[in-house]
Amino acid sequence: MRDEIENLVRKVIENENFSEEVKQSTEHVIVDTLISILYGLKTEPELQAMMTDRASKEGLRVLGTDYNLPKKDALIALGTAAVANELDEGNTFAKGHPSAHIFPVVYICALENEYTWEEVIGAYAKGYEISARLSQAFQMKDDMHPHGTWGNAGGAVTRAILEEKSAEDITDIILLSLSLPIATSWLAAEKGQSVRNLYTGYGNLLAYDAVDLVSYGFKSNETVAEDLWSGIMGEGVDLSKLSADPDGVSMISKNYFKVHPTCRFTHASIEAAKEIMEQYKLSPEKIKTVQVSTYDLAARCDSKLIRTRLESKFSIPYAVAAIILGLDLYDDYSENLRKMGAFIDKIEVIEDKAMTALLPQERAAKCTITDMGGVTYSAFIPNAKGEYSNPFTESEFKMKYENMLQRHYSFFSEGWLNGLLNIDRTKSFTSWLIKNHLLRRR
Repeated sequence: MRDEIENLVRKVIENENFSEEVKQSTEHVIVDTLISILYGLKTEPELQAMMTDRASKEGLRVLGTDYNLPKKDALIALGTAAVANELDEGNTFAKGHPSAHIFPVVYICALENEYTWEEVIGAYAKGYEISARLSQAFQMKDDMHPHGTWGNAGGAVTRAILEEKSAEDITDIILLSLSLPIATSWLAAEKGQSVRNLYTGYGNLLAYDAVDLVSYGFKSNETVAEDLWSGIMGEGVDLSKLSADPDGVSMISKNYFKVHPTCRFTHASIEAAKEIMEQYKLSPEKIKTVQVSTYDLAARCDSKLIRTRLESKFSIPYAVAAIILGLDLYDDYSENLRKMGAFIDKIEVIEDKAMTALLPQERAAKCTITDMGGVTYSAFIPNAKGEYSNPFTESEFKMKYENMLQRHYSFFSEGWLNGLLNIDRTKSFTSWLIKNHLLRRR
């Protein structure tokens, strides 16, 4: 195992010929993750309480705020904020969210060292590539949540690349990171418990620390990592996935973005329901039943008893009811539930084994609405929009960012967003943050 991991590391870190497409993809991932963090820092009362309580004059400035936090707490806050609203990017092939485990580490590294955008892009794309391939090889159990697990290696590797560690050292860092995962539960998401967001926060702390811990002499080996991921954390290890490169496309260019503030598993269902409502102009009062057929992982998101804001983000009945009734998923979930009333009970979610068999290439859903007269209306979505093969338009991204930031940040405007996207790769990462009002030097 060690040889295969080190071969992957050498292959990736020695690649200095990134295409312009990969560089632009990396920039987009970084900006999207940054905006997800800005949004999460404002929407989560737990984070507000934490930052208020742990603020320190000697700490590091937290992105987009006036808070200074000790490094440990800054990493936790940024990682937690990144995933809090289910709007951070993800990767279907990695079955998780690589960037949320990389950006907070890179941000701290950038505060400590004046890295240029060019340096950040190179390290980010490489760390993303390695972590996504590790995820494919170390096949995590479906009952676990991916946050704070294999993604930690991505943040650790990215820091190590920025600090010009050797391939041998990076391999040691990966083995240690894979041996220090958080024991997560998918139910934390499904039941709407905010510990699910903390998985990523503490995952970033583990990622950052792994580089230092290896330099102090701490180690793990392939036997420990394989034992964890073959039986305890995962279903097995397929080392052939570390070298697989069937289409030659960088992993960061095969990611997906989200505009709906809900779990990715709900998105095909949302779009199928939306297609029916837009095509047939149905009156919600005349709808008798709604059936959603989808793949196994998504079919778990079938809760109708919504008790927390986070739980609403993992409920297909809630999301589909909102779309049919013309409610805004960015609005307060409790007010949406009040407006839905008993309508949510009309929605049934079932697994379609044929759709499950299409994973990971397709994450499909079919929505069938039956009206009071017995007439049925159906729509099938093989993959929700936002996949690299079916990207959002520039205007759709701008609408997403407006929905996220406009009510929380006075500086937000279309001009500000255009400035944020205007990146000079020769300049430092921190100067870009300062220029765009996201970092105030003390």
